[in-house]
Amino acid sequence: MAKSTRLPSAIPVKYEPKPSEPPLWHRYVAGAFGEILAVCFTHPADVLKVRLQLMGECNPAKRSLTAGDFVQAARKMIKTEGVRKGMYAGISASWTRQLVFGGLRHGGYGVLDRKWKEQFDGISLLGRLTCAITSGGFASVIANPCDVVLIRMQSDGHKEKSQQRMYNHVFDGFRRILNEEGVRTLWRGCSPTVLRAVLVTASQIGTYEEMKSTLLHAGCVDGLPVHVASAISSATVACIVTSPVDVVKTRIMNMQRTHGVQYSGPLDVMVQTFRTEGPLAFYKGLSATFLRLWPHTIILWMGQERISTFLRQR
Repeated sequence: MAKSTRLPSAIPVKYEPKPSEPPLWHRYVAGAFGEILAVCFTHPADVLKVRLQLMGECNPAKRSLTAGDFVQAARKMIKTEGVRKGMYAGISASWTRQLVFGGLRHGGYGVLDRKWKEQFDGISLLGRLTCAITSGGFASVIANPCDVVLIRMQSDGHKEKSQQRMYNHVFDGFRRILNEEGVRTLWRGCSPTVLRAVLVTASQIGTYEEMKSTLLHAGCVDGLPVHVASAISSATVACIVTSPVDVVKTRIMNMQRTHGVQYSGPLDVMVQTFRTEGPLAFYKGLSATFLRLWPHTIILWMGQERISTFLRQR
């Protein structure tokens, strides 16, 4: 009988404190600005993803999307709406979201990761996932108002002119929601947002850290090839596991009181979508999700590694 072996990735990494551990606020700054740098390049793909997720909403005749739908949505966004109102619609909300959500999830992960290592003399994959889930869930609750404004600004071009909200910027969105709909609307869709954040944080941070640890354990040098391989792995996992929740989140946050499909909550979004469009509807916009999340994750981790290095050298 063949002798059983344990994969290196399942072995807890023994914690050996460094002579001069960087301050934990480095993780917040590097995480926030790494995310902000990434969205500067990937925001157009995020806008396209939102438009595709809303296409054929609760329409039995539009149960799945085609390459033609992708091209049509992209052409309208680029040629008809242009750079500011199309490709970069909602960029101020995206920057604000990353400053809050990105900073808190990466910074929070850094705090929990270090405490876990100190408590248990190392950290395993389960430990990394626990830290990632906790920090991602907490950060998403705080950043939910940014998500609501972001989805609405990105989806405006998908609607008729009379139905567009036309927020000038993220703070105009906050003001109008508070005046017109009340503070509770800023936390509309919070449960799918938290679930998505937990999944994306666990898959991105957990997979990245685990893959990087495995490669270093195997003798690879801590450099660009290791960072890129770890980033691609984390992005692929994140795209697949978050798409269904992302569709639910987009649709409930985009809902209008006087126009379009009405939902009573996230579960109702799932039921109506499944009943009218089928299971594939939960993967509408997946191509744009890959188009966004692959480069986003790579730029995020590359940027974060460089910012962390810069801060350590100060």
